[in-house]
Amino acid sequence: MKDIKICLVSDTVYDVNGVSRFIQDFSKEAIKYKKEFYVISSTEKSYDEEIPNIFNIKPLFRMKMPFYRSLDLVFPSFFKIKSKIKEINPDLLHISTPGTIGLCALISARILKIPVVGIYHTDFPSYLYKNTHSFLVRFLTIKFLKRFYKNYKALFSRSEEYMSIIEKQLNFSRDNLYLLKAGININSFDKSFKDDSLWNEFKIDKNSFKVLYVGRISVEKNVDKLIKYWKKFFSSNMQLVLVGDCELEVDMEELKNFNINFLGRQKGIDLSKIYASSDCFIFPSTTDTLGQVVMEAMASGLPVIVTNKGGPKTFVNEEMGYVLDINSIEEVSKAIEELSKKDEVYIKKSQKAYEYMRDKSISHSFLDFWEDNLKVFKLL
Repeated sequence: MKDIKICLVSDTVYDVNGVSRFIQDFSKEAIKYKKEFYVISSTEKSYDEEIPNIFNIKPLFRMKMPFYRSLDLVFPSFFKIKSKIKEINPDLLHISTPGTIGLCALISARILKIPVVGIYHTDFPSYLYKNTHSFLVRFLTIKFLKRFYKNYKALFSRSEEYMSIIEKQLNFSRDNLYLLKAGININSFDKSFKDDSLWNEFKIDKNSFKVLYVGRISVEKNVDKLIKYWKKFFSSNMQLVLVGDCELEVDMEELKNFNINFLGRQKGIDLSKIYASSDCFIFPSTTDTLGQVVMEAMASGLPVIVTNKGGPKTFVNEEMGYVLDINSIEEVSKAIEELSKKDEVYIKKSQKAYEYMRDKSISHSFLDFWEDNLKVFKLL
């Protein structure tokens, strides 16, 4: 059987988040393995690196995404996106986000008669409910997603946890669900990047116990809850380090009195060093389909603390960290306190986290993804 050609369309490719890093890494892997894999997006955001198989089509208009201010809601040129898809002429069209660009791609695929598959990156019903507390919004979002994914030939889930959710919530056939094998660029995230001198730049005591969080600093990630807890149980030798766009209404100067540090967006080698130079990682989100940042932390040798809901709990266990109820301040404070001792328990968890990630490279993930797509195409 001949090899296939895949075009992936996404609303987020050059944003500072795990999904964007994942897509960029996949694009590089395609070049490395000489696979015909192309990406289309539409953004006015700048990017650090030109990747030849990623095509960015300038949008007609953009505005800040409601409830997600670090992302743009763009109005792309439908005809340019359709034209680019037609030019690439893929065997399968992947849509990784159900936004405006994804809609353009879905309509284009119907016109061009190209089979559509997708990646379920984000739990939008839970995400929107966390921000609006409206069951109606959640209901309407699920209704929209059912219609959006109705005629997909296959859907890829980021974790086993979400395969069941997709099947039940979207009425999607289990036979057409595939697990997208987890993987990151382990060359970019490793404990060898440890550099304690970087803390001087942020005026953080390098000898303190640094609890790291990376991602959107927002309500749907439960960072507001984490900050509330931290103010109650922190001690002078502990520092909470928050990396990412802050979407909470907080007084950053006032929170410094509680050893809470906002480092803003970080990327590249700077982000790698921050991971490896921290002491543990906490991820309070209950709505993530995978939690790529958790894997990046583990690859950097950090014990991790995750919640008992969502994607991360499917690969984190007590050997490498803690899986707990984020609604329990007692569980959260106990986990951080135990890790802060930096004793034998800490060392074992750190080693297990690091060892677990050794065979979770982005190459393994990409090649597994490619084989599954060959299976999908063969069944058409």
